Amino acid sequence: MSPEDGEIKWRDWTASTFAFAAAEQKPVLLAIGPAWCRGTEEMHRVSYTDPDVVQVVTEQFVPVRVDPDRRPDIGERYTLDGWPTTAFLTPSGVLLGGGGHLDPARLIVVLRQVRAAFAARPDAGNPETDPPSRDDDAAPLGLASARLDADAAGRWFDDQLRTRFDPTWAGFGPGPKRAHTSALKAALLRGRHASSSGDLTDIVNRTLDAIADGGLVDTVEGGFFRYCEQPDWSRPHVEKVLTPNARLVDLFLTASRILGRSHYAKRAADTIRFIHDTLSDADGGFFASQRADPDYSALTTTPERERHGAPPVDRSVYVDATVTMASAYVLGAAVLADSSLLEFAATAVDRVVMETYARGGGVGHVVNGRPPIRGLLSDQVAASAALLDLYEASGQDVYLDMPQELMAYCQQEMWDEGDGFRDRIRGSSDHSPPIGLLREPHRPFALNCDAAVVLGRLAALTDQTHYREQALRVLASQTSVYQARGLDGADYILALEQLQTLAGP
Repeated sequence: MSPEDGEIKWRDWTASTFAFAAAEQKPVLLAIGPAWCRGTEEMHRVSYTDPDVVQVVTEQFVPVRVDPDRRPDIGERYTLDGWPTTAFLTPSGVLLGGGGHLDPARLIVVLRQVRAAFAARPDAGNPETDPPSRDDDAAPLGLASARLDADAAGRWFDDQLRTRFDPTWAGFGPGPKRAHTSALKAALLRGRHASSSGDLTDIVNRTLDAIADGGLVDTVEGGFFRYCEQPDWSRPHVEKVLTPNARLVDLFLTASRILGRSHYAKRAADTIRFIHDTLSDADGGFFASQRADPDYSALTTTPERERHGAPPVDRSVYVDATVTMASAYVLGAAVLADSSLLEFAATAVDRVVMETYARGGGVGHVVNGRPPIRGLLSDQVAASAALLDLYEASGQDVYLDMPQELMAYCQQEMWDEGDGFRDRIRGSSDHSPPIGLLREPHRPFALNCDAAVVLGRLAALTDQTHYREQALRVLASQTSVYQARGLDGADYILALEQLQTLAGP
């Protein structure tokens, strides 16, 4: 590569890229950041166009750029304290170190330090010979000790809601505020048949109101921002990302149905309208995100925003994100009495499944993505859930057949007995061997909880008991870790609640 054109020639994460790094005996500079991240865009616009940085990177490193939405398996293992991440790897994928956002002057210093350290020991850490370490989030359980925690879970969850609640501003925790959608949905579902105490009901209602009417909401166009920096739900980070919006639509539709609050249904409808106007693909599916632009979001009228110009949209269509929003559309069709939402959900799911499915290989991750990305648990589980939603709404058998195949694929390629599902298949998922930390198992907590619910739904819809047995094994694999996650352990509670409902009285 030559720095003469003033640009860094970024490479994809592929086996050939790392083989090149090994042949050249150069460390890998790994830049990780999603398309919606303003800090990532700034670093690529400023730091990575600095002439000195370009020269050092071009001559002494192999630069690789990864969007963690496109490669969540890489992002999960190599992201360091958020985005942007600036990481340094050996040619075999071992993490040498790294950090976050670096201005040009600091980046130059770090680049030279890393290069000097690598030159002194270029073979440090070789995953081809070093055994992979175990994932801290999923200690081995074994079937004898893997049991559900149905009784204690409720008491623990109620205590989490009480102790984490912010009595001044609502929401949870004393710092930045985000929507804990799983916790709130679990509380709503539990409240349908449990005698909830008054303080828990108040916690849920006040938090839902704070989300619905606070700084997390774009009151001009609709949709939700990612999170708020301040405890009073102010200073939002104003990127709009598809999956969090899908979960909030689902939450407010569920809250509207259970609590009878039309305001919540309206907030969900406003979000759906934004999604359909800005992030829907006319061919079927949904785009991934809209980048943060604080100046744009601060404008309070539509004409002002039109004059300013809307922030760019990442037009990638990811399978897991698209089908998650499609599921929210299916629920919206019922709650909002709008059949067009069901029609678009079916179009979206049909498209992404048909365009990415491979017999024996599940669904892929990116529609028309190159290089192809396959073998991720998130896509199989989310697609199965959406297909089951469509089956329950339409009664068409085709929507029941595919989830059974996708979950069989997960069982065959990603299941570790007693430990849960891995986030990706054990071997090659993109026509190349796994590199570096991708060889290490990661068993995502929330996804395993979601997988248990999908299997429970299959049991109820097919009357096949092996699905119920597998659902319980999957959820039991998370019993030892859910409490350590604090309020985010609510995914376990939510899955328990849904499995108990599916099992009936």
